[in-house]
Amino acid sequence: MVMLKRFSSRSFFIVVVSFFSLSGPTKAKTADEANNVEIYRRAGPGVVNISSVVVRHDFFHRPIPQEGIGSGVIIDKKGHIVTNNHVIKDARSLEVTLADGSKWRASLVGTDPDNDLAVIKIDIPDRELTVIPMGSSKDLEVGQKVLAIGNPFGLGQTLTTGIISSLGRSIRTATGSVIRDLVQTDAAINPGNSGGPLLNSQGEMIGINTVILSPTGANVGVGFGIPVDIVKRVVRRLISGRFLDFGIRTLVFFAVVLLIIYLSWRKVVGIKKGS
Repeated sequence: MVMLKRFSSRSFFIVVVSFFSLSGPTKAKTADEANNVEIYRRAGPGVVNISSVVVRHDFFHRPIPQEGIGSGVIIDKKGHIVTNNHVIKDARSLEVTLADGSKWRASLVGTDPDNDLAVIKIDIPDRELTVIPMGSSKDLEVGQKVLAIGNPFGLGQTLTTGIISSLGRSIRTATGSVIRDLVQTDAAINPGNSGGPLLNSQGEMIGINTVILSPTGANVGVGFGIPVDIVKRVVRRLISGRFLDFGIRTLVFFAVVLLIIYLSWRKVVGIKKGS
């Protein structure tokens, strides 16, 4: 009888402790977790998925439509969206999917292949768009926390976090030009993330995710973003219509060629007059 009482008392004590342990308050989020949640809540609606249809030709020159995916960032209330040039390159049609799942046709505003940037636009009457504010890439530091939001593998909006691994990196684009001063990060960037924002801990865009270095094509912790200061300069030019579809380096090249032709012409004319 004594042993039964002891057993019952002990069992009761275990049950009571377990009850309060299970029904007690859950562990609160850390400050870093709360920051991640808040940034995703605020910035998520400003990130869009972009589907493009490109027509390729097979061996017999028959047209074959191919669909590509990427991400983009809403940059103003007028519906302008910045993304990577390689996301929309040669696209016959563009479709933008907002965070709420609604789909809208998009038109091309302009491209800058040398910087792998492009601006497209959607027209949504009587609708408030979430705009992601642009920060500055001038004072970035290695070790600074960054967050990436995008559409990896077409899975929909996904948040990954990491740090700035290095600054001032240079990568050669598909056009053969070199993008300089890229931000290197270990935040997971996979196919489909291209064109999405790289954010700081205040929720400001500090870059546009563009490429990864990987032997398999999947993320291995070496991703790159175009600094937002370059993005701002290119976006202003493309929206204003100045030098549409031409990169700065391309314009400089043509200017130098024209100068050489002009000087050669002057030299030939001078020789003829002297003779």
